[in-house]
Amino acid sequence: MTRNALTDFASVTPIITQLRLFGGTTEAQLATIFRRLELWSLAAGEFVFHKGDEPYHIYIVKSGRIALQIAEDDVVIRKHEIHVGECFGESSLLSMHQHTSTAIAACDSEVIALSRRALIELKHEDVTLFALLMMNLARELARRLYLTDQMLLAATAQNARPEEVRSGLHWS
Repeated sequence: MTRNALTDFASVTPIITQLRLFGGTTEAQLATIFRRLELWSLAAGEFVFHKGDEPYHIYIVKSGRIALQIAEDDVVIRKHEIHVGECFGESSLLSMHQHTSTAIAACDSEVIALSRRALIELKHEDVTLFALLMMNLARELARRLYLTDQMLLAATAQNARPEEVRSGLHWS
């Protein structure tokens, strides 16, 4: 894997401007963010991070595909495949919990990385931009939680009688 400062902003502008993470930002704010981005090049099979690693970045796929996998003992489950223009790693970074899955390049890929350090710098340099990014991240994570809840409900409903579904749904 090679890591470099991102210098060709024009090549990522179409991707970055479509992301919910950067919704509502001005051109000046995007320029502030761009200065902090890194470009990572990965060969097929290289790891972005492993389950249990500390989270240090939010990642955006620039090219290729990243597979998220969960492994326990001898069982490996392909959780999701991340495509161009999609983010990953943000929930671990915000929660400050170790990664719960492994991210691996499914093919030769490039990812754009925004580090925790860069976010902290933004907090001190432009609190308005930092607050906007945090609000956008919170919205995206809420959307994902909603979708996960819907998937869990659908899976539970397929495998249980209605009375079992009702009795099993509660917050703990």
